[in-house]
Amino acid sequence: MDVILAVQEYINKMLSNIQGMKVLVLDKETAGIVSMVYTQSKILQKEVFLFEKIENEKEKMLHMKGVYFLRPTETNINYIKDELKDPKYNKYHIFFTNTISSIALGEIAKADEQDVVSEVQEFFADFYAANPDTFTLNLPGMLTKRSPYWMNNSNRLIDGLFSSLLALKKKPYIRYSANSDTTRYVAEKIADKMNENRDLFEIRRQKGEYDSLLLILDRKDDPITPLLHQWTYQSMIHELLTISNNRVSLAKAPNIKEDLREVVLSLDHDAFYKDNLYKNFGDLGASIKDLVDQLQEKMNTNQNIQTIDDMKKFIEEYPDFQKFSTTVSKHVALMDELSRLISISNLMDVSEIQQELACNHDHNNIYQHILEFIENPKISNQDKLVIVLLYSIRYEDGNVWELKERLSRIGISPKDIQLIDVLKMYAGKNSREGDLLGTKNIFSFAKSVVKRGLQGVSNIYTQHKPLLHDILDSILKNKLSPSYLSLSTNPPRDRPQEIIIFMVGGITYEEALTVYTFNSLNVGVCRVILGGTTILNCPQFLDDLSALQQSNRR
Repeated sequence: MDVILAVQEYINKMLSNIQGMKVLVLDKETAGIVSMVYTQSKILQKEVFLFEKIENEKEKMLHMKGVYFLRPTETNINYIKDELKDPKYNKYHIFFTNTISSIALGEIAKADEQDVVSEVQEFFADFYAANPDTFTLNLPGMLTKRSPYWMNNSNRLIDGLFSSLLALKKKPYIRYSANSDTTRYVAEKIADKMNENRDLFEIRRQKGEYDSLLLILDRKDDPITPLLHQWTYQSMIHELLTISNNRVSLAKAPNIKEDLREVVLSLDHDAFYKDNLYKNFGDLGASIKDLVDQLQEKMNTNQNIQTIDDMKKFIEEYPDFQKFSTTVSKHVALMDELSRLISISNLMDVSEIQQELACNHDHNNIYQHILEFIENPKISNQDKLVIVLLYSIRYEDGNVWELKERLSRIGISPKDIQLIDVLKMYAGKNSREGDLLGTKNIFSFAKSVVKRGLQGVSNIYTQHKPLLHDILDSILKNKLSPSYLSLSTNPPRDRPQEIIIFMVGGITYEEALTVYTFNSLNVGVCRVILGGTTILNCPQFLDDLSALQQSNRR
């Protein structure tokens, strides 16, 4: 139950079993899938002397073996067929990331007139492993079946989720949100595909025995989490800078050095990132300082470093210090840019009111605060819009119309203001499954209020817990709500020990933290893997809502 390890094992097997000099040929998606879990230098150690893209014209190198790692798309199969007419390598080892039809296999065999294809195999790595317990399909815009992106990408969604089950060697029973046509569609398609390929799932000795749970959730059941500013390292980087296949652009950071304009964040090859992934903003500063202190110690210097600016200047003065200093330089640059963006956007103030809306129920106080917030010129228009979106979820029958008027008055476009109505249509209280705001059960609501009063708020910026937190708690107690329907006629009654949760519409790094925390607290009891159509940040979620808005106009 480790998605990074699962993909790494496929790549190891693919490259280690083929002796001699090799060319690794990838498509656009498999290039990303591989880069998430393997560095180029590590692949070169496997006697890979060249990387090629499937669509590129290739030089003839008959002394080389071609290792092709591709998605089984019609386009890729056509590329292979065309190339086999005039082979570039002496042998072809072809690995597909998913099941390939017998028709496509026959076409490849027919094209192989010179008998250069040594093997064709299915290696089920058709997803992007972000963390050991988190994966994505890199499919934005998939909030519902009404989304304009759905028709083009629904097969990719099913393929990716299906391959994750096989990569993890799991044969799950399936449950999905009763109130969601979208999750029912995905559940039924996965069940059909498992049925069609039942021989691949006979992993357990006892045929037909389920060994895990696949729970398919809908993003609409928790629209709050992707709207909130985050304060742990990985979440902050994605929210403010965006992580794309482990790469982060710092090109817009002032005075950034050329070699830091794009940085790579790899859990496998960056110990600092791995150790500090889930640390909050306050603790990160101390961790960064410790890292710089280690570098100073290695270089026998005693400069007085107190601020992030001091750290940055220190790094710039010692550009020749190689591997360790590269790691330090990267994280000082990231922290410097995060600090700058937090400061210029007043994100501490923004986050405080966001958390108040997400976690508390005190309409009069919060409403006055929002009115002042909208008039504050130091707050960005996007943050003002998001605050009203959060208000409209918490107080759907409140003064939303007046807040819309206020947003219009300060110059926010009608198109953006319409997102408030789009959000209500997509994720209003009549559309959601579960108890997002903790108000349906009066006893649990009262209990949470008392608990907050007794404990106080240790960190006002991290009070919020995603709905996923409560879902995992109910699974742990074997009390998952019957509103999550089962496709199986006879599902197991015992609590599942291994759970794959997949969220249509995207997951967030706050939910990845929730899963990491759950796994850490329940070692040997339960293990959860979290997947989603994409990994959202707030701008991406707003873009996805805008796409829904456009589809409604058609």
